Amino acid sequence: MLPESFLHFVWRYQYFNTSTLELVSGERLNITKTGNLNHLAGPDFKEAQVDIEGMQWYGSVEIHVKASDWYTHKHQDDPNYDNVILHVVWENDKQVLNSEGNPIPTLELKGLVKPMVLERYQSLIDNEDPIPCARHLNNTKSITRLSMLERALVERVEEKSNGFDSILEANAHNWEESAYQWLAKGFGFKTNANNMLRLAQSVPLKVLTKHSNQLFQIEALLFGQAGFLDVDVSDEYAYQLQKEYRFLKAKYELKQKIGYNEWHFSKVRPANYPTIRIAQLAALVITYPHIFSFFSEIENRKEALDKLDVLQSDYWCTHYAIDKKLSKRLGGLTKKSKENIIVNTAIPFLAALAKYKDDSAYLDRALNLLSAMKAESNHITELWKSLGWNVSSAFDSQGLIQLHNAYCLPKKCIECNIGISLVRNPVTDHA
Repeated sequence: MLPESFLHFVWRYQYFNTSTLELVSGERLNITKTGNLNHLAGPDFKEAQVDIEGMQWYGSVEIHVKASDWYTHKHQDDPNYDNVILHVVWENDKQVLNSEGNPIPTLELKGLVKPMVLERYQSLIDNEDPIPCARHLNNTKSITRLSMLERALVERVEEKSNGFDSILEANAHNWEESAYQWLAKGFGFKTNANNMLRLAQSVPLKVLTKHSNQLFQIEALLFGQAGFLDVDVSDEYAYQLQKEYRFLKAKYELKQKIGYNEWHFSKVRPANYPTIRIAQLAALVITYPHIFSFFSEIENRKEALDKLDVLQSDYWCTHYAIDKKLSKRLGGLTKKSKENIIVNTAIPFLAALAKYKDDSAYLDRALNLLSAMKAESNHITELWKSLGWNVSSAFDSQGLIQLHNAYCLPKKCIECNIGISLVRNPVTDHA
């Protein structure tokens, strides 16, 4: 079954026989204006113009695979669809009536679509290669590929920023508190991200800032709320942490403590243990008490890396858990960890700020950061490299990961600039 997106493409570019069009009712149809694709709720194309038996109609066009989808999608109950002047369908399996009980003019595309267009589309969809257009990718124009790469990259960054939007909403648009929680989540990386977020939510930044020059007290609050002090201890530092935490917990009436067993240590190197990450977060909060500014004022890669160049307290340079010493002293965040935080935490924050302030300068800064970051190397980027795509920065790798996951895997070729160009035009030799 053809997807609706293919019918959008066919309608938008008029890839069907338009010379002697007839509605299913037998009335003559001429298309004056296809309308503007609507990305919001409501009919698919707005501000369209058609001529039915010599009478001009102005309004919206709705497109479905089957005419009965009108009722499946419950458009009959939505007043936004009262101005639909034409129902374009692949298969007219049911008569559709408007709110006044009159048939909506319907055009059936089945049998009208240009065979070569349908064949080129079907060849992409039926292709079993991981990248459906792999065999023809190098025959598309460079500008087409690059425009799609940038589009996919922006989508990926904005999708990641949605995670921050949720936190911001939960905090009643308190940007400072939200930035702190988002940073904490970033310090959890993939394995402990949600637990680190819960930890930050249980210890508000306004509590930590009351101890902005006392790293020991911030560690007591964070490690206590994380459940890591619920053990018998033998060394003096850990004993003092427990004592301080009991006092501060009662003072601030803290709740929602995480259990020790909820943290993930399995298959994680000591340098990535949640205990070490919490200690590093504590050190960063001491160094940069205004987390919003920490993110929003990042201008370039070097500045971002320098900001993350913090070292946890001496105890956590020599211990990986309470009372458990390391054989080798730990440093701060590795360069790889810093870059991970920049890509997955700082850049989505800037994208969220760009949306909130309606200021593209923040998004430009985010994309420039990605251009300066080293490309990831994984099975997806290697796949693109094997097809001759130059993957030289995180701008490339992040965009290509999104392109693969959001378009190639679900076979959304007709929503991709590259796929559209291959369906619209016979394969030619463009370098």
